[in-house]
Amino acid sequence: MYAVIKTGGKQYKVRVGETIDVEKLAAEEGAQVRLDQVLLAANDGAVAYGHPVIEGAAVTARVARQYKGPKLIVFRYKSKSRYRRRTGHRRQLTQLTIQAIEVPGWETATAPSPPAPAAQSVPSADVSTGETTLVGAVEEAGGVAPPGGRVSTWAWAAPESQPVPPATGSAAPPDDGLPPINPAAQVEEVDGGAIEPAPGAAIEEPPQGLPGQGSA
Repeated sequence: MYAVIKTGGKQYKVRVGETIDVEKLAAEEGAQVRLDQVLLAANDGAVAYGHPVIEGAAVTARVARQYKGPKLIVFRYKSKSRYRRRTGHRRQLTQLTIQAIEVPGWETATAPSPPAPAAQSVPSADVSTGETTLVGAVEEAGGVAPPGGRVSTWAWAAPESQPVPPATGSAAPPDDGLPPINPAAQVEEVDGGAIEPAPGAAIEEPPQGLPGQGSA
């Protein structure tokens, strides 16, 4: 079924479920409007004419949105007078979604209701979370099983021994290392308090003469 309606000084051919853009209507988005100026209606070969409109016929639509149309350029020009005017214009439009067409004596055509969403089955706990009974394994490992006796297969794991990292810091000197030789310490005391240098040690000769005097 289709119908020809008049609104905003224009005529539109509409069907149920279609969306049309008409001149702005005083209605909010989501509201329903009733257009009763139906000029013609047709259904399976049967045609009804109005004089000028069909009495009792109406089209029900829902306001989808209120918006502005594309910009139009209006340019005025007068030759030999240096007259130039350039103006932009955007139409105020209302987008309608046709929901029903009513004609007296005919069956009302309405838009089919959207199908209800299918109910989604909820998987069991064993499938969705991967839970299994591991009470015996937990108790053998020394742990405590949670209430209900079910734990997650990927959340529980036996503790593993971790290798102990070596101690950091300066390493101890090896046992076979010898300390450096100090020649001044290689002396021995003898009877009378005399000190003899160790064999192989360098001996420094004392300066000649008295302190403060030159050499003889």
